[in-house]
Amino acid sequence: MASKSTTLPKGVFEREPGSKIFSIRFIGADGKMHREIIGSLSAAKAAVERRRTQKREGKVAKIVQTRKVTFNDLVTDAEKFLEQERGADHAYGQHLQFKRMIPVFGKRDATSIIRAEILDWLDEQADELEWSDSTFNRYLASFSLLFRIASEHDKVPVNPVHGIRRRQEDNTRVRFLSPEEETKITDVLRHKYPEYLNVFILALHTGARTSEILRAQVGDFDEPTGMLTIRQQKDIRKPKIRLVPATPKAIDAYKGLAAGKQAGAPLCTNRQGGQLYEYRYWLVPAIELSGVKDFTPKDLRHTAASRWVMSGVPIAAVAKYLGHSTIQMTVMRYSHLTPNVNAQAIAAAMSYYDKKTIPTSAESSHPSAK
Repeated sequence: MASKSTTLPKGVFEREPGSKIFSIRFIGADGKMHREIIGSLSAAKAAVERRRTQKREGKVAKIVQTRKVTFNDLVTDAEKFLEQERGADHAYGQHLQFKRMIPVFGKRDATSIIRAEILDWLDEQADELEWSDSTFNRYLASFSLLFRIASEHDKVPVNPVHGIRRRQEDNTRVRFLSPEEETKITDVLRHKYPEYLNVFILALHTGARTSEILRAQVGDFDEPTGMLTIRQQKDIRKPKIRLVPATPKAIDAYKGLAAGKQAGAPLCTNRQGGQLYEYRYWLVPAIELSGVKDFTPKDLRHTAASRWVMSGVPIAAVAKYLGHSTIQMTVMRYSHLTPNVNAQAIAAAMSYYDKKTIPTSAESSHPSAK
């Protein structure tokens, strides 16, 4: 933001305070006043000097008038990019977020939208809808994606989202289903949403992210090895696929979903037979009807991971199954669930002492022991 104490060069103006979008005004060799939207301050300074030089040389500046680019145009470009680069399921999830933004920003000139407006909208939505910090960050990332793609295609001069800080998320929360809670949700799905029961079971037994389950294809289960292929796109540094051992329940769920479908077809489909793109319209209501509290679809992944760790599966293996970018993330979230870990730590520390010389708690607290 150009502060009041900052003196801008003659002919350079900030479009709106805090926007960091600068324009220039100058009288050309044709004697007419011209205005151009440039972008950054350094680019605007260079542009105004270039126009003055052209005027001295008697050259008439060619000002290219471009069509107004609306926020809706940015959404169209972003959705096209997402579908081509990340798949239809990812594009659909982003579409739902863009859809919430459009009533406020849709018809606006994209270059007129400033950082303060975006931040105000995010804060208002977070308060009204009681967003978690992670939801706030996902919407912020969607705004950033829109303007980044537009900037790469020279449709906006700067990204107004730049500089808005992400909220600190609580990544230590680990909520997992008890066997009784699993039975309650399963019973509701069996009676209210039977066509999605196998999707729930597959997610619960693989620890895959929602997008990964919905991206699954017929043929992803290898019977000879008993391994399920998980297709990931979250971390570009990791392999596109990883393998997870399939439990008998996961195998039955996979076969139920794959029945009657061609190899390579989407494994998870909706009631109309099309590809399934989300959990929220069937799993969230099922959780509510079951009476299970403080549980979200994302916690299916935590349930699988917690059960592996509590059963003694090595942390390194769990990290591999989950597709974590680093083992530190797995350790931070799940190591406290390792069986007997506290008892083992105490026993290890006390093994260095001669049992005969270790005072009892009563002896150590008695005044004569001091």
